[in-house]
Amino acid sequence: MERRSGRTELRIIALLPYVVVALLASCTASSPAQRPPSSTAAIASASPTPAGTVRPSFTTLTDALGVVWEGIDEPPGPAVAGVAWWVKGTWPDRYTTTAAIFVPPGSGPFPAVVYMSEAAGLTQAQLDVARRIADGGFVVVAGCDQGFARVQCQRRRSLFETDAAFIELAKRAPRARGQSVALVGASTNATSALYLAARRSDISAIVADSGVGLDYPAAPVLILATRSDGVIADSVAQGQAFESSLRAHGSVVESHYYDGGAHIVLVAPATTDDAVRRAIAFLDTYAKR
Repeated sequence: MERRSGRTELRIIALLPYVVVALLASCTASSPAQRPPSSTAAIASASPTPAGTVRPSFTTLTDALGVVWEGIDEPPGPAVAGVAWWVKGTWPDRYTTTAAIFVPPGSGPFPAVVYMSEAAGLTQAQLDVARRIADGGFVVVAGCDQGFARVQCQRRRSLFETDAAFIELAKRAPRARGQSVALVGASTNATSALYLAARRSDISAIVADSGVGLDYPAAPVLILATRSDGVIADSVAQGQAFESSLRAHGSVVESHYYDGGAHIVLVAPATTDDAVRRAIAFLDTYAKR
């Protein structure tokens, strides 16, 4: 028991940088104008949606949590390429949140993916990553659950309640194959994705970008990290240790560790193309089964 307790303490200590990032984001969520810009916020999509683009109507739906999702106009700000629908979810207590749904060409059904953004919020750059993943043949829900960069919103008090709603939305989204959902988590939300996957039976795969966890999900995991991470100094060492733990628990795990780039390799200019390609290839293997 002493050995197990020691391991747990070490793993918790290792995750403290991610907890600090999440706490800083949540403390400033109620006053987004005072938050310093995210390191990824300036990296915008190179192919904005043309002005006047007409999107198909979204049929209002109610998910398993009682959240009512309805189509809305694109939130104010720079145009976002490739969004099939912007939707607003309203809980029974009238709390609301926002999500973008990306859909690839074709009639489907396509595997569903939820993109879980970094602690700073859903940035323009992360929306572009969601679009590129969708182009790989996936229905992608990119939901705003805390902070703000591109879409104004806040997380509900229950830490994972909003993320669970996005999963339920993805399973019911038009042209989605509703049996399961893959999760792509960035930074602190890589940890959240691993936590959720370990407690649900409907998660097909997890991409953990620049974050690790204390949980060992049954679904396959892709770990991405860089030695040039300016937020988590030992990001690769943590990733390698977590990878070893996953393998010891019999999990299916793949990984890639970069020398260049920056925190959140799916977004960083030096690594984005390769990281997105690896994420799509991984999801092709495990989320499309």
